[in-house]
Amino acid sequence: MLYDHVHISHGVSKLGADIPSVSLPVGVTCRADAPCFKKCYARRGRFCFQRNRAYLETNLALWRNDPAFFEREITIAAFPARFFRWHSSGDIPDMAYLDMMARVAANLPDTRFLAFTKRYELVDNYINAHGSLPENLIVVLSAWGDFKPDNPHSLPVAYIRFKKVSTDIPADARRCPSYCGDCVATGMSCWDLKRGESVVFNEH
Repeated sequence: MLYDHVHISHGVSKLGADIPSVSLPVGVTCRADAPCFKKCYARRGRFCFQRNRAYLETNLALWRNDPAFFEREITIAAFPARFFRWHSSGDIPDMAYLDMMARVAANLPDTRFLAFTKRYELVDNYINAHGSLPENLIVVLSAWGDFKPDNPHSLPVAYIRFKKVSTDIPADARRCPSYCGDCVATGMSCWDLKRGESVVFNEH
């Protein structure tokens, strides 16, 4: 089952009703050696419902088949929002997609965009080529235990506090309160992370 428009989520329980988000299928858009695949929350729960899987597959198909249309749909969805989240499921599939993310952010300076990624090399290559990301596009590099980014540009890093395994997490890492809807009003949310800063999430 495919759809004619990019599916934008509103009211995701963690994000709140005022933060729209777009997602892609997990696995196919992720790096091949992603160590989090077996425990990925996007392979469980609501993401497994047939309709939700169809939404994710449609989003990726629309990006691949008509990227200009995909970009317009994202721009329309993000325009009225103060905050926008890329990829509750999935990751940045390719450099052209990251270029699109940056264009959308540059065209909507009043919206703050957030993306977590393990596609470290794509982000490094973009910054090497362009000098920086748009100021309102906050890209956070996701670590997973000993799997950590080289991070030559000192981008923010997200860490996981595992239930049974100790990991090396910076003492000053912000602790995720689990609900973005309230956190964004504090000025200390993930959308406010600066270079050299970090955030820690509890394992799902």
